[in-house]
Amino acid sequence: MKLLVTDLNLGKGKADVIALASQTGSEVMIDDLRSRKVAENMGLKVTGTIGFLIRAEKLRLIESAYDKAKELREKGFYVSDELLQEISRLGSTF
Repeated sequence: MKLLVTDLNLGKGKADVIALASQTGSEVMIDDLRSRKVAENMGLKVTGTIGFLIRAEKLRLIESAYDKAKELREKGFYVSDELLQEISRLGSTF
């Protein structure tokens, strides 16, 4: 944990998430690029908010990952135009 927080300069919350996923073999959901790279380098399976929304749409837990991503964007969550287009394209294949 010290390595994640001090040496790699991750916040305690992000370090806790990565440490728990490492101990349990769970997939980790992180959006922060630095934290994602650390988790991937540790061999963890990583997804982010958008991946979670796409999975939720595939499972029919939500109607539209695209609509939810647009809603998040309107509330200040960064989603690029290119990613929104990709989500829209993927949504038509479910």
